[in-house]
Amino acid sequence: MLRFRLQDLLAEKSRRENRRITRSEVAEVTGISVQVLSSLASPDREIVTNTAFVESLCRYFGCKLDELIIFAPPQGEDAPVHIDQLYPRRRKPKDK
Repeated sequence: MLRFRLQDLLAEKSRRENRRITRSEVAEVTGISVQVLSSLASPDREIVTNTAFVESLCRYFGCKLDELIIFAPPQGEDAPVHIDQLYPRRRKPKDK
């Protein structure tokens, strides 16, 4: 599972700038809604996002990709997984 370190990065940036930085402020600067930022910050939620969000957050926090997102496989799961297993809600193409 991919986990976003959004909370950690918010705390680090707040300490560096000696002020409280809110998700609302990040949303305003990056164009990413507060709801999406909250979903990304939740360690237990699986979320589908796009690379534009990831790039915008890396630029905002001045961080590298591996500082924003970490790969944390569930315990005991290290085998490759098909995308349909990760996101079963995806629509399957209709047979014609």
